[in-house]
This record gives sequence, C-alpha cells and structure tokens, in this order.
Amino acid sequence: MPQVLELKTERLILEPLQSRHAALLFQTLSDPAIYIFIPFDPPKSVEALAERYGHLSVGHSADGKDIWLNFALRKLEDDAYVGTVQATITGKRAYVAYELGPAHWGKGYATEAVRTLIAHLFKDYKVEVIRAETDTRNDRSATLLERLGFVQIEKKENADHFKGSPSHEFIYELLREAWG
Repeated sequence: MPQVLELKTERLILEPLQSRHAALLFQTLSDPAIYIFIPFDPPKSVEALAERYGHLSVGHSADGKDIWLNFALRKLEDDAYVGTVQATITGKRAYVAYELGPAHWGKGYATEAVRTLIAHLFKDYKVEVIRAETDTRNDRSATLLERLGFVQIEKKENADHFKGSPSHEFIYELLREAWG
C-alpha cells in the first residue's frame, strides 16, 4: 500500500486528514446547505469532528479490507480550507466522495481535487473502477462527475429516506481504460 502523502493541484494542497483539521474545517463544513442531499447533519462540535477525523486517519477499516484515503483541501492562495475529498478502496474498486463549503462552490475546486484523487487512485493504487453516488436532485454533483468522465450506470429509487423525504440516487462509474 502506497504511503499517504500530500497531493497537489494548481490551486490546492490535499493534506491527509487528521484530527487537527477539525478546527480548520468546522465552520466551513457547518453550513446546512451542504447536507441537503446527503443523510448527515452538520458536525455538532469541533470535538466531534476531531473524533471522526481521528477515526478516519487510521487509513483502513477494522478488518483491513478497505483502505481509506481522506484529504483536507487547502487553497494555496490564502491557506483557507475549503472542504474534504475521500476515497474508500476495496480491492480494485474505489468509491469517491467530496464536501465543500458553499462559499467555494462553482469555482472548480471540487473538480480539481477529485481529478487529482482519481489520477492517484489509478496510478498508485491500481484500481480498475471508481464509483460515486449522488442524490438525483444534486445537479452540481452530477455535473461534476460527468465533467470528469463518469458515466451514470444506474438509478436507485428510494435508496434512502432522510430529512422527511425519499432520496433517489444516481450511481456513476469511471473505468480505468476510459480515463485520459
């Protein structure tokens, strides 16, 4: 398993997520707008977020079958933290997810970070396929995935139920051979 290192893009540093990032990301990730289409609520406290990040920073599931890559996204321009990006690797398959504060939406940071994570997964972890799921109402996320070459392969009706309504999900997939 490759050592988890910082990854860099033109405008961002992807830092391996640690407990210390909780204080740096808490305010950004506390905006309720982030959680409209996901079955989570904003973090309750810096301490709760630090505990979660501490758990994730172990880098693998308890049984060792899954590898967890979690990164805090820091802008090079001003050192501000804009969100997180993550991958869970199981065998030759990876699942990606991302959270950015609304103040940073529409500026290309998520695309830049996820593109860099995809390249890292294909090159350094030799995954064959990367998947992502998004609520069917989350147009921003669907657009981001399609921009990066993901193809919608399935629609799951009633995949979840949260915040008083059902959630239908699109499942997207990106194959190694389709990646530039």
